[in-house]
Amino acid sequence: MSKLKSLNVRTTGAVVFLIALIVGVQIFGDEIKEPLKAILESGWLSIAAWGYISGTFIIHQYLYSSSELKRDSFIYKHFGVYADTLFGAATYGFAGTTSLALLKGLYLQTFYQQSYFIGFATFDLVSMFLLTSFLLVYCLFNISVMFKDIVFHSGTSEVTVKGNLIRR
Repeated sequence: MSKLKSLNVRTTGAVVFLIALIVGVQIFGDEIKEPLKAILESGWLSIAAWGYISGTFIIHQYLYSSSELKRDSFIYKHFGVYADTLFGAATYGFAGTTSLALLKGLYLQTFYQQSYFIGFATFDLVSMFLLTSFLLVYCLFNISVMFKDIVFHSGTSEVTVKGNLIRR
């Protein structure tokens, strides 16, 4: 019974989800290809990514504008809070949408024999897939952490004790 108490439900759920996703793609691979192509070619994925990333970043910057981390950034010191927010949102937005565009090209070139990356060898395409996937996951992870901060935001601030208070 003690092993059941130590079970990490989130990790176990993620593993079960990934296994189910892999099995689903293996079984329904041909049925998934066309809707995925339609989604990638529609342009709505980039609009949704820009909305999620910029909206989350701007709201997060507004709610946590007095954080120490922000005051230490180069852009904040030299250009102010608005430039820091704009450049931060643009950086995450461009990273996310550029990753999506590259992954779209890789998907269409791999499964539909369209030519996006002429002159690239298989190793180059695999490297591009790994790097752009990492960049997209990194971007979405950081923005999702900010989104979680927004959803669970409280009006109180965290207090950090920086000195010893020892009575003698």
